[in-house]
Amino acid sequence: MKNHYLPLLKRQLLFLYILLFSVSSLWAAPPPPDVRLLIDVSGSMRQNDPQNLRIPALRLVNELLPLGAAAGVWLFADKTEALVPPAVVNEAWKTRTRSRLERIHSRGALTDIEQALTAGLSGWEASKEATDRHLVLLTDGLVDVGKDPAQSAASRQRILSEQLARLRALQVKVHAVALSDAVDAELLRTLTSDTGGWLEKAADADALQRIFLHMLEQAAAPTTVPLSGNQFQIDGQVSEFTLLAFRSGEVATALITPDGKTISGTKPAPDVLWREEEGYDLVTLTKPQPGRWQLQGVSDPDNRVVVVTDLGLELEPLPGVLPHGTRLQLAAWLTDHQQPVTRQDLLQLVTATATLTALPEENAGAETAPQMEPVQVRLELDAKTGRYHSELETTPLLPGSYQLQMTLDSGTFQRQLAKRLRLIGAPLTVTYQVQLPTEVMPTAAIVATLAAEVDMVDLTTLSGYLRAHSTTGQQVVLDIPQPTTQPLVLTLPITHPGSYRVEGRLLARSHSGELIDVTPAPQQIEVQFAAPADTASDAPLSWLDVSLYVVLGNVLLSAFLGLTWWLLRRSKQRALAAQTITSSAMASA
Repeated sequence: MKNHYLPLLKRQLLFLYILLFSVSSLWAAPPPPDVRLLIDVSGSMRQNDPQNLRIPALRLVNELLPLGAAAGVWLFADKTEALVPPAVVNEAWKTRTRSRLERIHSRGALTDIEQALTAGLSGWEASKEATDRHLVLLTDGLVDVGKDPAQSAASRQRILSEQLARLRALQVKVHAVALSDAVDAELLRTLTSDTGGWLEKAADADALQRIFLHMLEQAAAPTTVPLSGNQFQIDGQVSEFTLLAFRSGEVATALITPDGKTISGTKPAPDVLWREEEGYDLVTLTKPQPGRWQLQGVSDPDNRVVVVTDLGLELEPLPGVLPHGTRLQLAAWLTDHQQPVTRQDLLQLVTATATLTALPEENAGAETAPQMEPVQVRLELDAKTGRYHSELETTPLLPGSYQLQMTLDSGTFQRQLAKRLRLIGAPLTVTYQVQLPTEVMPTAAIVATLAAEVDMVDLTTLSGYLRAHSTTGQQVVLDIPQPTTQPLVLTLPITHPGSYRVEGRLLARSHSGELIDVTPAPQQIEVQFAAPADTASDAPLSWLDVSLYVVLGNVLLSAFLGLTWWLLRRSKQRALAAQTITSSAMASA
């Protein structure tokens, strides 16, 4: 009987601790997220978003934005308009935003991204303290500020120089949504990678709702409860929850309460707000009944149950992009009224886990993902800080996009946060191929192909060398020039066949200025080809040629011997004459 009541006793103690004990303030609470959304309303949106699905996508963000965050929305084309000025997100802010979303249009003449970024940065000042600032940019085109292409090129350059420097100084992460193939992909990639943001391409406007959900989770992730097998657990600390359920075809959405009642859009219930949007349902319940709820509808990985609760979850900031082999540091903690909970007897009842799941590649054009099972690690409680810590080894993983779900589970309540990250290969890699002599290319060579991860590497800073040397002493050294194309192809000419050891060193800077120093693994490469024939030695000699060579040699030898005899005789005559003169002089004396 004692063992039977032990789990119930633990649960009662847990809630007693939450209600009765204050939390410690060993460290300051993290700053609330500040999110600015920039929405393209240029004329090209009539083709790329003909149904104006930007409206339901923004409505989704509006409903799921956590209270207490700050947010603002701008529309931009040739001019920039503040749809909703930046302010603290509360019910009044959400109501005002909800009423203005129908103003989103597709009538703009130009695409002045520079002006939009300037508007989005307004009011932000440099701060020595930590900030949590995010700009979400949705566009379907290039920088276009007028008829003169030079003006647009100058505007683009200012974005990549002056504005990018300001974004870094203000600690702003830029997240971008590319809504067509005509966007300036290099510009968006630089803005996001240089600021630690997230870039995602929408195959069409139908994907906007899901992508804006991902952007929201990158910028201001709401606290959720896990949804597994279309079931979720609501505890007594939840004052409200909002269910996001994506629809497919004619499958309708319904909710089964813990006591077995059915709630649907056609069968409403008190304290339930049911919104049917294009492609999804948003269902908000105030004062929900604690217990296990059942979702009837499509089981979708992007379905969410967002909760309003004093008992929340915070997560240490994570990089949007990290290189393969990096040890990902994870840290999470439980909060009560946004302050960290530090009571050990309470925290020890909580299990913290992180689950990494491979996602479909955005640009694959098909629902393909790295083939791997979800990876789960358990976080250990640090008694000094009250935080749960672990690290995740990325070496066994394949490069690609992943979703990280952090879950705290006490048995009586669950809290979850979701983030996305992209795992890339080594920032700089080099591969080799042998090129043998041909009639067109008579010289053999080792062709090196150098590739860089543009999300990490500033190509203008690339330098280094490659060297190939053989066992017979032949050596070729090649300095790496600044690349004009990607990948960079280099040629090391080989004049003598043999076995060559190829090695080198690659240096560059990341977009944030950090040194990238890569020493590729040396490779032994065989370069075997026929040596050029010696045409002079292969030509046959005739007897006439031999006779001429012999006669010419004898003539030269006779001339040399005759000249030598003449010089010796002349030297002897001069010596005798000198001796005679000396003798006469002595006799006279």
